[in-house]
Amino acid sequence: MTLFIPEWQRSTGSQLQCKRVLKSLEGDFVVRKCLARDTWSPDFFLQRGELDWLALMVCELPFETLDPGQLFTTEDQATFTRMLEQLSTFEARAGVPALRKLVVMWGCDSDQSEALWTRHCKDRGIRLMSKKTFIESGAQQLPRLLKTLAPDARQSLMGHYFPEAEIAGTLTTRRHFARDNNARTLRYFLDAQQEWASKLDLELPDEQTEAAGDFSVKLINGVAGSGKTLIAASRALILAKKFPDQQVLMLIHNVPVVKDLKHRLQRVYGEIPANLSIITALSWISKQWRRLFKQTLKMPRNDTETIDLIQHFRDLDHPDLKPRNEQLLDEFNFINDTVVVDASDYLNVERAGQGFALRKEERQQVWALYERVTAALFKQSGLRMWSSLPRDLCLANRPEKLEPYHHILVDEAQFFAPSWFQLIKLTLNRTEGTLFLCADPNQGFLKSRLSWKRVGLDVAGKTKKLRKSYRTTQAILSAANQMLAGITQTDPDDYLQPDFEGMESGTPPLFVLSPSRQDAVAQVCNEICAHQKRVELPLSGMLLLYGKSIDKKLLIKTLKARFGTDRIWDMNETDAGPGHDDSLRIATVESATGLEAPVVFLVGLEKLLSLVQNENVTADELEQNARKLYMAMTRAGQRLVLISSTALSEKIAGLFEHA
Repeated sequence: MTLFIPEWQRSTGSQLQCKRVLKSLEGDFVVRKCLARDTWSPDFFLQRGELDWLALMVCELPFETLDPGQLFTTEDQATFTRMLEQLSTFEARAGVPALRKLVVMWGCDSDQSEALWTRHCKDRGIRLMSKKTFIESGAQQLPRLLKTLAPDARQSLMGHYFPEAEIAGTLTTRRHFARDNNARTLRYFLDAQQEWASKLDLELPDEQTEAAGDFSVKLINGVAGSGKTLIAASRALILAKKFPDQQVLMLIHNVPVVKDLKHRLQRVYGEIPANLSIITALSWISKQWRRLFKQTLKMPRNDTETIDLIQHFRDLDHPDLKPRNEQLLDEFNFINDTVVVDASDYLNVERAGQGFALRKEERQQVWALYERVTAALFKQSGLRMWSSLPRDLCLANRPEKLEPYHHILVDEAQFFAPSWFQLIKLTLNRTEGTLFLCADPNQGFLKSRLSWKRVGLDVAGKTKKLRKSYRTTQAILSAANQMLAGITQTDPDDYLQPDFEGMESGTPPLFVLSPSRQDAVAQVCNEICAHQKRVELPLSGMLLLYGKSIDKKLLIKTLKARFGTDRIWDMNETDAGPGHDDSLRIATVESATGLEAPVVFLVGLEKLLSLVQNENVTADELEQNARKLYMAMTRAGQRLVLISSTALSEKIAGLFEHA
């Protein structure tokens, strides 16, 4: 199948017929167009695999104006000559390897094309092909014209004409532990599917094509490690540079990923474009809330104060309510997330995925309790629930007061609440705005049973699935997949089956049983030291994720004592950054989605493992925790080590090697 990067969205005339021929090529081909406006390039490149290339031009000038037998030189002849001169010398000017070159003569037959070739191209290494020959036999002839490049030549070509597809080694986990002392520089580029996804719909949509709504939507569904964050970041950079007068916003679910991504981008590319904002969704929502309401925003540090108020008012007014306080708090968040307007709206709202049923009378009581608790929270302490902020903004419905954007990109979109998407639509340019989503349906543990239709987005026919993982190995991804499939009852339509073909086999994840949770802290330090020495891996090549069963203060104190205070980067600390270029990143499991490293250590997951292995929990709780464990396991690129004081149950123990 032929992949067009970027897609030819509005092909007409010769472009449409060219596309038909190129799409008929047998095998995996890529048709590339250069995006840089300040660089001359052929109309497009044809690529097979990584190393076989051909440069192509389409000339629509008629033979009547190009005929070399004419007495006087015509303007079209001069234009044709300039084009051939540029085509014959572009490699030398760009410092890229020599390619084979073909010009399709759309206004000439075979004899006329041969006459022009004899006059202009005989000594330039340029082939001419008539329109008729191209349409009738181009699919057979084009593959024969491809030239195989050396790997370093291919890197030079990609780096010059498609620099937006290049990613630095620090931005990828495509690494191997095998040592190679040859002096050479290895450059990384987005995979063709990833690059295709990053360049979807780069041209602003015409008003006439806005049949389905007032902005375009694209969804990338990808398995763990398929490069969704890289796709979104690459696309955001392209848009910011292509449209310097338009605002581009990239929203990410959690703080560690924003800090990690911005740190790496700044190290590699320098300053991020001024018109590009990369921010967590909650920070962006808070910023918009303060902009609209012009008030100081006070937020609770934890759920304790809200739960205390729930207990107080249910004792006073609703002592017979059956749901636990934690369930009622979750229901309050659900009311905010789904932008429930009033009591009558709440009585009719669909609650699928909430995990417990409520009769009509109970819903009335819950709504009354919701109003009492939220009012008291604000009156007593001036606090608001985090989930109430986007609801406030949506119900205010004053988009003209919000900061607007032309392009919004959402990474890890499976974790976004319906209210977040409603707010996104309010801030998106109504006539030219584009919305781009990246998601992994296999990881959706925060917003269970959330569908794009429920959040008001029509992605039917606008979805691309990426099934190949480039981060991790077959052994790690297969183990995570088997764990998830064996525990959950996922709807097949919501599950994305990875493509394991061609993946590095790797070694199964390792399970280390420690005598106690305190011993697990010492054990993880020993494992990190062992990887430093055994495979000469720097601390920056490792990631430590910890769960709620660990003593965080003890963990950080022990790590700093072992490796140095400036070598530990706690990514959950708001103002903390890396104190050294070679720092060990640590983060909570709940905030780890989007993070990655060649080697990942998991510690303090005893509670999570017990919930995954406990048959007495509800199906929803079981599924959410299984997805969380799946996410944590798939952060690893080459090696995954799980350290726990709790033994694994039989249904998942076989997925691990045991130390």
